[in-house]
Amino acid sequence: MTNWRRRYAPTILASIILAFVLVGATGCGAPQTSAPSDGTGEITAKDEGTQSTDAGSTESSEGVYDKALSGEGVVSTFIHEDFFDGKVTDADSALKAIESVKYRIGGDETTKLEIESQNVVEGGLSYYIFRQRAGDMLVHSACVKVIVNKDQKAIGLLSAILPDVKAPELEKWGVTQQQAEDAVRKHLEGEGVKDVDILSDASEQTIIPLEDVAEHYRYAWVVYTKNYLDDFEMAYLAHYINEDGDYLYAIPVVEPNNSEALSGDTANWDFDAMEAGEESFSVKLHDDSSKEITVPVLKEDEDSKNEILADPKRKILCADYAEYINSQNIVPCQSEDKSFDNYDLLAYETFIRVWDFFDAMGWKGPDSNGTPTLLLMNYVNAQGEPEDQAFYAGRQNGFQVFAFNHVNPDGENIDIIGHEFTHCVTGTTMTTNLYLNDYGAINEGMSDVIGNLVEMLVEDRPDGAWLLGEGSGEERTLRSMKDPHAYNQPEFAWDTYYAPAAIEATDLNDNGGVHINSSLLNIVSYKLNQAGMKPEEQRNFWMNVALAMTPRMDFPQMAEFLPWCMEQTEYLQYVDALKKAIEEAKYTVTTDPETLVAGSGAVKVEFTDEQLCKDGYVRVALVPSSGEGEIGSWPPIGSQTARVTAPAGEYYAAVIIAKDGEEQTLAYDGSGWSTADPEGLDEKSIVHIEDGKTLELPSV
Repeated sequence: MTNWRRRYAPTILASIILAFVLVGATGCGAPQTSAPSDGTGEITAKDEGTQSTDAGSTESSEGVYDKALSGEGVVSTFIHEDFFDGKVTDADSALKAIESVKYRIGGDETTKLEIESQNVVEGGLSYYIFRQRAGDMLVHSACVKVIVNKDQKAIGLLSAILPDVKAPELEKWGVTQQQAEDAVRKHLEGEGVKDVDILSDASEQTIIPLEDVAEHYRYAWVVYTKNYLDDFEMAYLAHYINEDGDYLYAIPVVEPNNSEALSGDTANWDFDAMEAGEESFSVKLHDDSSKEITVPVLKEDEDSKNEILADPKRKILCADYAEYINSQNIVPCQSEDKSFDNYDLLAYETFIRVWDFFDAMGWKGPDSNGTPTLLLMNYVNAQGEPEDQAFYAGRQNGFQVFAFNHVNPDGENIDIIGHEFTHCVTGTTMTTNLYLNDYGAINEGMSDVIGNLVEMLVEDRPDGAWLLGEGSGEERTLRSMKDPHAYNQPEFAWDTYYAPAAIEATDLNDNGGVHINSSLLNIVSYKLNQAGMKPEEQRNFWMNVALAMTPRMDFPQMAEFLPWCMEQTEYLQYVDALKKAIEEAKYTVTTDPETLVAGSGAVKVEFTDEQLCKDGYVRVALVPSSGEGEIGSWPPIGSQTARVTAPAGEYYAAVIIAKDGEEQTLAYDGSGWSTADPEGLDEKSIVHIEDGKTLELPSV
C-alpha cells in the first residue's frame, strides 16, 4: 500500500528562511510559458518589457502587500534534471538545492522561502514544499518544490515565485516577543482581566489568514495564557498580535503550539465531550431501492436518545447549512428517533468512505493534518431556495468545510464526493487553489480524475464508467472522461466547445472555462486506462502529480511535466501512451488556430463595452433548437469579440450581460437582440451554423 506522510515544520520560528542573490532578475507581467532554447529542459515565464529595480532598494509595506496579495508577476519554472551535486536529506539541504539554481527560477537577494511541509511517498519520492514570503506576508500562489528520489538526489524542481520584491526585513518593522506579550497584557488590563500569567516559554510566531481575504496570510505573534473565559472548556487562550504590535483576537485551544493555535482558528466543537456510538440505517436510493449503512454518532451520555451525526475518530460533524452561513451557528444534524434526512445519511456515509480511502495512503483528513471536517447539509442559495450543488468551501473557523444539497442524492456519487475532497487535497499540496483559466481547469481535472479513481477502487469497479456523477442516474451525469463531446466539452485545445482564457474570473465565464476545459486532463486519464494502466497505478501517479504541481502550472507546462513525473514514478511502460494522449489533447497549442474543426461552425459577437469585457461580465450562449444543453463563450484576453464553436446545426442565440449587480439576457430574434422571452421565439430566430463557417451576429 502506498503511504503518503506529510511532515510539518513545528513552528514558524523553527522554520528555515533563505535569502539569496540574483543578478538581473526581471519582474512583473502575467507569465506565459515558453519552451527552452538552451537544451536545459527548463520552462520559464517570459517577462518582456519590464525592468528590475535596484538590488539595494526596498518597497513600502503597502507596495509589498499589493504584490503579495495579488501574486501578479509570479514566474513559473520547471527543471527536470539532476541539478544539484549534494544529497537532500532535510529542509536545509533542500534550500541549498534551490540556491544552486537561483538564477534560473527568477529569485534575487530579497527572495525568502520558508518550509511548508515535507511529503514522503513510501519507497519512492520526497517533496519539499516552500512558500515565498515578502515581509510579513506570504506571496499569493508562490511556492517552490524540490523533488528528491530514494537515493536522496534532487531530480526536479517546480517553482512559482515573485521576482524583485524588495520587502523590508521583518525584524525592521516587526515587534519582538516581549512587545507582543506586553500588547497582550495591555489588552487584558483594558478588559478588566487581572493576574493572568503569560506562558512566555510557549510564545511563537505563526501565520494567520487575513480577515475576509481567502488564502492570503500574514505573520503574527501567538501568546498563550490560561483560559479565563467561562464560555469555553478548553484550557488555554491563544492571543494574536500583528507585526505592528496590534492586538487582533484570541481563540480557545486545548494546548499551546497545537495545529489550531498555529493556524489562527479553532473548531469550536469538542468531539471527546460526548458518548461515541454507531447506528445502522436503511437509506433509500434514487431508483427506490434500499441500502443498509452503519455510521458513527454522538450523544450526550449513554442513556440519551438524542443522537448527532458526528464521528469523533475522524472528527467529522454534520450541521445545517443555512444556520452556519447566515449566523455562524453550528446546528448539528440530530434526532431523538433516528429519523435523519435520507440525503444527509448518504452524504455522511460516503464522505467517510472517501476519508478512509485517503487515510489508507497516509493522508489524514482532507488536508492531511487531521483538521476537523464540517459537512453542511441542505445547501440553499441566498434566497433560501434549495440548490442542486455540492462543493468544497475552504477552511473556516477551524474546520475544512464541505456543502451538500437536499435536491439530489450526492451521497450516491462517491466520485462527486471524492472530487470535492480532492479540491482540499490539491489546495493543500499546491499551497493555493488558483482557480481560473488553465490553472483552474487543471485543478478541476485533477478532482475529476482522482474522484473517478476513488469510485473505481472503493466500490471495486476497475473498469469504471468514466463518467462523473452517474451514480444516481443518467440524468445526473455531469461529464464524460472518454467522450467529452457528450457533455459539451472539448477533446483538445481549440476543439469544438473549447473555452478561451478570461482576463477576470467570473461566474459568467466559468472562471475562464474551468469546468469546460477540465476534459483536457480527464481524457488523458481515460487513455492511460486504455493503455493498460491500472486504477491503483493511476492513483499513485496522480497523487505524485498533485504533490509536485504549483498553482501556476498551465497546460503547456503540464505537457513537459506529466511524462517526466510518469518516468520518476517508474511507470515507464505508459510514458509513450501518455505522450501520445498529451499530443492529441494539443496542450502546447496556445493560440486560436482560427480553422474550425470538421463538423463544426461558429458564431461571433462583438461587445462595444470594453470595460465589461475586461471585467468578465459578458457571455454568448447557444442553445440547440431541441432545447437540450448550452454552449457558451466570451471574449478572450485582449479582445471584445466572443466566438462560440458548436457542431453544425440549428440554435437559439443569447447574450448575457452583468452590469451594476444585475444580469440581463438578450435573445437574438432574427434581426437583432431583444429582451423577449427566449421561449417565445419563433423559427425566424433560429441561427443556422454551417460546417466550417463563422456567422457574425450583430454587435451588442
